[in-house]
Amino acid sequence: MTSRARLAAGVLAATAILTPTTAYAAAPSPYAQAAAAVQADGTLAYGKNIVSVSRWGVGRYCVRVGADIDLAREVVQVTPWKDYNKTYGVWTPHSHCKNQVNTLLVAINESDTKQPADAGFYLTIP
Repeated sequence: MTSRARLAAGVLAATAILTPTTAYAAAPSPYAQAAAAVQADGTLAYGKNIVSVSRWGVGRYCVRVGADIDLAREVVQVTPWKDYNKTYGVWTPHSHCKNQVNTLLVAINESDTKQPADAGFYLTIP
């Protein structure tokens, strides 16, 4: 094999390794078990391994994840979506969400008044 042929073969092999497949490239949050973008009204904009989202009351959202996720052993991350003057908390299980094992309560309050407030958020379970 000539050096030019070896170089071409090496480039093709590297390209095959470094180029993701279409399904992999299109997958949302490929390194997360579950992920969600939830709008202030409780609507799920998009998500991965999210069964449902419901707004329990002002600033209170129940997010149900797939049954294969053991929430007792996971780290849940919640970050603001467009609204940064709020505090965010996560509880599981919680009576607002009927104490369902695979459901999280995301609670959002105004930072200054500590009163419940609607706001969108991102949720990730790595």
